[in-house]
Amino acid sequence: MKSFFSIFLATLVAIFNFFTTEGSFRQLINKGDITGYAETVTAEKEMPILSTDENGDFTVLQFSDTHFTTGLSYGDIFVMKTMEEQIKEYTPDLVVVLGDMLDDGEAGAYNKEYVLDTVGTMFETLEQYWAYIPGNNDGIAHGTSADVTAYLTQFDYCLCADVKDVSGGAQYSIDIENNGTLVHSLIFLDTMDYDNEDDEHIYGYVHADQVEWCKNEINSKLEKYGDISMSVFIHENTPAFAEAAIYGEAYKDGYSTLDRQEEKYNIPKNKPLDDVFTAAGCVGLVSMGHAHPSENKCSFYNGTYYHVSAQTKLMTSLVTIHTDADTARAMYDFETVKT
Repeated sequence: MKSFFSIFLATLVAIFNFFTTEGSFRQLINKGDITGYAETVTAEKEMPILSTDENGDFTVLQFSDTHFTTGLSYGDIFVMKTMEEQIKEYTPDLVVVLGDMLDDGEAGAYNKEYVLDTVGTMFETLEQYWAYIPGNNDGIAHGTSADVTAYLTQFDYCLCADVKDVSGGAQYSIDIENNGTLVHSLIFLDTMDYDNEDDEHIYGYVHADQVEWCKNEINSKLEKYGDISMSVFIHENTPAFAEAAIYGEAYKDGYSTLDRQEEKYNIPKNKPLDDVFTAAGCVGLVSMGHAHPSENKCSFYNGTYYHVSAQTKLMTSLVTIHTDADTARAMYDFETVKT
């Protein structure tokens, strides 16, 4: 359990480090602006192939909606210490940050670059691989989602990338092998920020070129590797989440199912993405953040688990993928980790 004193001390250390870093005052004045970073740095990275354990299991620790502002506030330090302590305790094979890592920049105190440096350095120190996908808040101010992705590629343990000439700030996949055979793939997709042309729903949607990229990525893996399973990580909903809220089954007794809160966040324009997953027939999990439920929720619907993560300040989610399972229903275990 994190004590007030330990977090207070960590906050003081962070503030001291910030103001003793060369150029920190300039960063404070310009809000850590990284606008244009993607124009000078190509967001490309050769992804390592990750491996299961001897039982064919692969663990993913999910953090969602941290909404960091400066990296110096008590709240930011609390969440960062939570992340560090849980990584040390659970030693996951991969950490996934499910979007809205950064706040929207409207706070009086805000420093995008310092937050990215602090979080990136934490993972480097821990030698922990992590994947990032943009949320609707990450690219609003002081740098787009594409700028954030490009900035993060400088960190060796950050596994994120973007496809040139495709909408959004991050599209990529990570493959998992067992005893030298590829058995599972993780797909990461930017669900965009806001749609200013839609009066009925302000949130963005996955554009046609992104859907096409996702379809091609899945099909190419199926053609190359045969009967493999896949998991998808996004920030905002597809219509299938709303359907799963109505027709889905509980992951297990005592684990909350999706509810009308997820249905409320339904984004009809994302249906083409659902159609890609359904046609592929190999997507066993679609996991998202964004909705800020009071607890992690998961429903099994039409052969796929639909999972919504709570904010990290409340709890996190540890997902175990049993890659050798015969069915999608048996392939995943979800564990809530209280903060």
